[in-house]
Amino acid sequence: MTQKRLINILSVIIVFSMMLAACQPAAPAPTAAPATQAPAATAAPAATKAPAATVAPAAAALPAFDSACTPADEATVKPVDKKPAKPMKIAVLGLENNPFWIPVKEGTMKAAEELKPYGVTVDWINAGEQHTGDVFGPAIEAAMVQKYDAIATIAGDSGVAPFIDKAVAAGIPVATFNSETATKNGRAFFVGADLYKQGEAAGAAMAKAVGGKGKVAIITGLLAVEAHELRRNGFIDYLKKNNPEITVVGTSENQDKGDVAFTQANDFMNANPDLVGIYVTAGGPFGAAEAVDKAGKAGKVQVVSFDFVDETMGYVKKGVIYGTIGQDPFAQGHDPAVRLFNMLVGGVNPECGRMVTKSDVVTKDNIDQYWKAP
Repeated sequence: MTQKRLINILSVIIVFSMMLAACQPAAPAPTAAPATQAPAATAAPAATKAPAATVAPAAAALPAFDSACTPADEATVKPVDKKPAKPMKIAVLGLENNPFWIPVKEGTMKAAEELKPYGVTVDWINAGEQHTGDVFGPAIEAAMVQKYDAIATIAGDSGVAPFIDKAVAAGIPVATFNSETATKNGRAFFVGADLYKQGEAAGAAMAKAVGGKGKVAIITGLLAVEAHELRRNGFIDYLKKNNPEITVVGTSENQDKGDVAFTQANDFMNANPDLVGIYVTAGGPFGAAEAVDKAGKAGKVQVVSFDFVDETMGYVKKGVIYGTIGQDPFAQGHDPAVRLFNMLVGGVNPECGRMVTKSDVVTKDNIDQYWKAP
C-alpha cells in the first residue's frame, strides 16, 4: 500500500513538471546576423552637357493674309540701319508690256540704290508679257535656282500661288505687288491697290460723267487676271446698285495694249451709235481715248481709266478721258524690296497683309496737282 502510494506521488510530480515546462515561453530563435550588403556602386556623375546653342528669337508672326492698311511710309519706307551677315540678293519680278511699268521699275531701282550700301543687290527682272501663273511660276522657280534671298512678284491668278508656297517652303520669303490672287498662299505681304474698290470708284466716276444713264462698254486687260476682274466686277456691281439705268453693252480684252484698245473702242462706238462711255480696267486706255478723240466724240463718249502715265494724263488734260484713278506705281516697285530686307535683317514685319496704296481720282479739274506735261 505504501509502495503504491509512492508511485502515485511520483506520477503526479512528473505530470506537474511537464506542465510547468509547457508553460515556459519558447526560447527565441537565434537571430541571424543580417547579411552585410555591399555598398551601392557610386553612380558615375552624369556627363556634362554642352550648353545648348543659342537660338535666334523667333520672328514675330506675319499679319493676317486679308488684313489691310495704308502705311504712312508708303513709297518712303527706309531700310533698317543694319548690315546682313552676308551679301543678299532680292529679285523683283515685273512686267514691261505697257508704260505703266516705267514708274514701277523706277521704284525698284530706287530701292536698289538705297540697299546697295548694306551689301544687298536688287534686280528688276522682266518676267514676260502677262500677269499669269504660266509666266510668273517659272520666273519664281528661276529666282530660286539663282539663290535669291527674297522675291517680290506679281501674282495675277491662282496659278502663281503654288510657286509662292514652294519658295516659302524653301526658306525664301515672298512679297506680292500690283496684282495678287485671292487664293491664300504663304506670301508675307502685298503692295498695291484695293482693286474692287477701285472698280467701284470707277463706276461712281462714270455715273457722274454720263449723268446716271446710258450705254457703256468695258475694255479689260485679261479676264483671266484676277486684278482686272476685281476692277470689272466692282464697276458693274456699283452701277447695278446705284445707277441701274446705265447698261453694259459688252466687254472685250485688249491684253493691256493701247493699239488693241483703239480698235476695240472704235468697234464699240460703231456697233452702238448711242454709246456714252468706255471703261478701261487696265493698260492702254490712251488707245481708247485716241479712238474717241479721232471720232469727234470727246465729251459725248466718256472714258474712265486707271494710272497716271503721260499718254493717259494728256487725254485727261484735253478732256477726252473724264477721269483716271491712280495706284502709286513707284511704291509698288520700291516698297516690297525694302520691306523684305527689313523683315530678313531687322525682324520688322509689315503692319498688315495688304499694304493698300493710295487711289486718287484725277480729272481735268485737279490734274495740275498730280501731273505736269513732259
